[in-house]
Amino acid sequence: MRKYLLLPLALLLVLFYSCSKSYEDRLIGSWRLNESYRKVFLGRDHFQTGYEDGVFTFLENGNATYVSSTDTLIGYWRANNHNHTYYNQNTSEWETRQMRYLRLSLKNFLQNKFLEWDFDNFSFRNNWKGIKAEQYSLSNDRVYEFVRK
Repeated sequence: MRKYLLLPLALLLVLFYSCSKSYEDRLIGSWRLNESYRKVFLGRDHFQTGYEDGVFTFLENGNATYVSSTDTLIGYWRANNHNHTYYNQNTSEWETRQMRYLRLSLKNFLQNKFLEWDFDNFSFRNNWKGIKAEQYSLSNDRVYEFVRK
């Protein structure tokens, strides 16, 4: 009898995991840039990007758009895993960690506007309703936080 109960349970688990969205598929939809800042000693240095008023839309086929009252940019987005190798000064050793990159390339040739954002790492916040995307640098890392529209 126990053998017959395990088979439906195993099939149910396989069905559940095969229907779940991949990490990158959760990007699909409309997003608004909520906040952008540089990480500084003991705080944040907020800055304006000029893209806070519009909506970014990530489509399933990899296309992307940005639409505001004054601009329309069209292009593509890509996201995937990558390994980041860095020197840890605390341990004096090279370390590698797996991260997720996000590339956003949008253009409007008539207005001569180009948006090229390469994020070294991104993660979801607030039950998949927010994105925290980071650009690492030698001085001040930049952080962009998006909310689902």
